[in-house]
Amino acid sequence: MNTYLDVAVIRIQSWLTRVPHLRGRRGASAMIRRATDPETIDSLLAGKQHLAQRCAEAGHIDGVVPLQLHSDDAETTAWAEQHVIRHLRELLPGASLHTSLRRGTDRQQSQHSGTTVREREWPPVVSEWPPGKQCDWCHVWPACQHRETGSGADKKWEALCPDCLGRDDNAGYATSSKQDLVPGTEHELLERWEKQDFGTPAKVPDKFPELVTFGPPEDNTHLATVYADGNAISLFGRQLRATPTRKGEAGFDMPAAIDEATWSGLLHAIRDVTDEPRTTLPISAHFVGGDDVLVSLPAHHAWRFTRTLQERFGTCLRARLDEKGLDTVAAPSLSAAAVFHHHSSPLATAVDLAGELLARTKKHHRGRTAALVWQDITHDGPYDIDRAGIPLATLQNSWDALRELARHGGSTRANLAALARANEHDQLRKHAERLGIAHTLDRFTPESISLLDALGMVRWWKEDA
Repeated sequence: MNTYLDVAVIRIQSWLTRVPHLRGRRGASAMIRRATDPETIDSLLAGKQHLAQRCAEAGHIDGVVPLQLHSDDAETTAWAEQHVIRHLRELLPGASLHTSLRRGTDRQQSQHSGTTVREREWPPVVSEWPPGKQCDWCHVWPACQHRETGSGADKKWEALCPDCLGRDDNAGYATSSKQDLVPGTEHELLERWEKQDFGTPAKVPDKFPELVTFGPPEDNTHLATVYADGNAISLFGRQLRATPTRKGEAGFDMPAAIDEATWSGLLHAIRDVTDEPRTTLPISAHFVGGDDVLVSLPAHHAWRFTRTLQERFGTCLRARLDEKGLDTVAAPSLSAAAVFHHHSSPLATAVDLAGELLARTKKHHRGRTAALVWQDITHDGPYDIDRAGIPLATLQNSWDALRELARHGGSTRANLAALARANEHDQLRKHAERLGIAHTLDRFTPESISLLDALGMVRWWKEDA
């Protein structure tokens, strides 16, 4: 029986958005990548490999430090836990951490059907009151240093706390021609884009006002923040353990396959919404790790982007399973939440709402299918209005009808929405017949996508989506 200790950064999305501007969030994402990088952890454990080593079997997921302990005595466990916690706390002072100690015959068995010995949460340090001068970025901790931040016309002196100093140090500049100054997530995105031979874009936007300019010219003020997460990953692991590969085949590397599927889905989704020629990709990737994706992009690109992301994730995993002769194992799917908002509104509001929406729709569908849930803060407000999630298959089947509906002007759609909201079914039917779209409206039903929801969706529809 082997002993495994995982030390992970939790509530990542909330911590990323603790600072209101993109630079602070980008720096936090880079901090997580650097703190949990495999080479960093191997160096941290140098000379102590007889006690603990990084568990290569677990693969690499940003924000997670997986260890295999070579002794299950309390002294070794306490040393390993404290050693990694001190390292992460030094580099990520404002993040919440979590440790879990498990036992099993191997890493995968310990995660899915082994014995959980202990779990513990390590909350971030709480600042004392009174705080003195508050940090100009997060407004949570006391400032400890003044420094000049920004560049060009945005350059100014600000007072920052230890957490935000780290963000500023690690943020870099996404538009820099020097690769060592490009933040980690964006750097990996651009490297993978080049390997896919999708074209020659070499940058991503540095600021949200720059990002919205990649949308249609008639509306250059709104973004969509998309948060995606895999469904039934634990069940997937149990099925893999119970299903042998073809004789002579190596075992299925689940972490690597999920990571590949996530990145494949993201890259293909970006390609599908990127007009050629482009030197800058229309996306800001806040976090990509394991089966988690958190990005922002121009509002009108969201539907095509999210559909491709979900489709590609599933097909990529299916292909890897078939290669190993695991055709009886169901490939997990990806669910997503899209929140539409003005580029100047707090990203934290959009991320928190996306998290609520995603958790609700995943629970409703019980991880059995890919689903998409959405909300428009500008029109629906910042609180969950309990809109039902849409299964991916339903979105696919309704795609042509949504595209047809989107071709009509805003005033026409507003009139249709007013009639539908007032339950004026006869007038709605007559109006639709006059417009020649009665057959299109018939495609929208409470069992698929309601007409009111469809009209809300195509408010942010790119005509050639």
